[in-house]
Amino acid sequence: MRSVRRRPINTSDDHSSTALWWAHDRRAPPRWIITFYSYKGGSGRTMALANIAWILASNGCRVLAVDWDLEAPGLHRYFHPFLVDPELAGSTGVMDMVWDYALATLDTQGDPSPGWHEPYADVLNHTVSLRWDFERGGVLSLLPAGRQDDAYGAKVNSFDWSSFYDKRGGGAFVEAMKQSMAAQFDYVLIDSRTGLSDTAGICTVQLPDILVTCFTFSTQSITGTAAVVDSVRRQRGERDITIWPVPMRVEDSERVKLEASRDLAQIRLDYLLKDLDVNARDHYWGEIEVPYTPFYAYEEWLATIGDRPNSRGTVLAASERLVGYLTRQRIKRQIPLEETERRKLLLRFERKIRTIPEEFAEDFFISYAENDRNWAEWVAFQLESVGYRVLIQAWDLAPGSSSVMDIEHAFSSSRRIVAIVSREFVRSQFAQAEWQTAQRADPSRATRRIIPVRVEETALPGMLAQIVGIDLWGLDEVTAREVLLAAIGAADTGRSKPTAPPSFPPPTRKSSGPRPSGQGRYIPAPFPGGPREE
Repeated sequence: MRSVRRRPINTSDDHSSTALWWAHDRRAPPRWIITFYSYKGGSGRTMALANIAWILASNGCRVLAVDWDLEAPGLHRYFHPFLVDPELAGSTGVMDMVWDYALATLDTQGDPSPGWHEPYADVLNHTVSLRWDFERGGVLSLLPAGRQDDAYGAKVNSFDWSSFYDKRGGGAFVEAMKQSMAAQFDYVLIDSRTGLSDTAGICTVQLPDILVTCFTFSTQSITGTAAVVDSVRRQRGERDITIWPVPMRVEDSERVKLEASRDLAQIRLDYLLKDLDVNARDHYWGEIEVPYTPFYAYEEWLATIGDRPNSRGTVLAASERLVGYLTRQRIKRQIPLEETERRKLLLRFERKIRTIPEEFAEDFFISYAENDRNWAEWVAFQLESVGYRVLIQAWDLAPGSSSVMDIEHAFSSSRRIVAIVSREFVRSQFAQAEWQTAQRADPSRATRRIIPVRVEETALPGMLAQIVGIDLWGLDEVTAREVLLAAIGAADTGRSKPTAPPSFPPPTRKSSGPRPSGQGRYIPAPFPGGPREE
């Protein structure tokens, strides 16, 4: 290969081509980079990291969560209700950073100055912050694995990590990333790939000040974890990294086997707790286990939201104990959410195709333009008076709440949307955005999710024109209430059968020839409640 002006960052000659390049600057400020690693998958490692990140941010810390599990990225799913781009279709990350840098080293016309690589290593160019206001000014940002588009898999599978380190100065570039992270965040939590690989080595050897080894109580998981931490200590030095072994997904249905596994784990890993005395070690092993909770086995939920604060035996309680060890007891508890806020957030984690839990579900969300607030409140009051549960912005958006968050909660937790349709509603972009969102959630209208209620004589906009609605304009209050509740009841049952038998229609007259000019083609049937023709 011909020489290029933009050369890779120089690496020292005393490192072999297979060894990972790392450096630990003891003059750096006390910012902690913590890697979460597991020898085998299924340990709950990613969830543990997400919970720890939330607890730290709730205490006012600036936290960066990094998804370095490049082959199977999933950290973002624990934060999806708070991301503008929850599927990461347009969000760049680690894979994009290393690719851009590697390609830049091939540029024959590039900047040859020593610091040319620093913009490529600046993590702030690729982080996304969660849309949530933490107490005490905390910040939680995510550095994704990379843009999750059709090309992502090819990027991961074709990237040559050996060439990246041996020929492109990759070790020094990762070190520059490390310095960028530590300079801008109080805590950096890295989700590492499982097993033995180049990328796992970056996360366990080069990057962290603290290594959290997550394992289950299977023999393979324990012995594999012991082998990995021995390797890390040989490469880093025994006193240059702190390692916390953490048993996860612990269930106590088989007491004898559980005790045997606990004994094996302590035999193989107890020496990592060398800075603790004997009593402190026993205390550590007794309290650090993370219990298995079936509730978290089906979806990516945060225990900081799913578990009640101050409850023993929960994943949240175990996460708080782990935070204490990671911060040297500076932080021991999550700053708890208000209970009503916690329950609202729970709904945002619900998988959209699932039925909303009965104890949390609302029957109706009232969508309306601001000028129609009186109509919206009147409709809401009538529905609640007969036992329906209603969400309406005028009543349920408390001062200090996030309007966007509450509207998202309303759509995810309400079975149906009642759209108060008026000329103002038709002109309102905000109101239209609400019912368009509801339409996208039920494009076939199989659930009859949208119910238009016209309060003025106006044409229904867009797709609403194809939906059978309720007309209240021109009616007196008593009649309007009857029409509203009858139609809502019909929407619930799928039928609008009258409570009394309909009047028998009079027979139609027989036609004896062509109709006189100017008459209609059909004789209209009389209104069933009116007088019959003699």
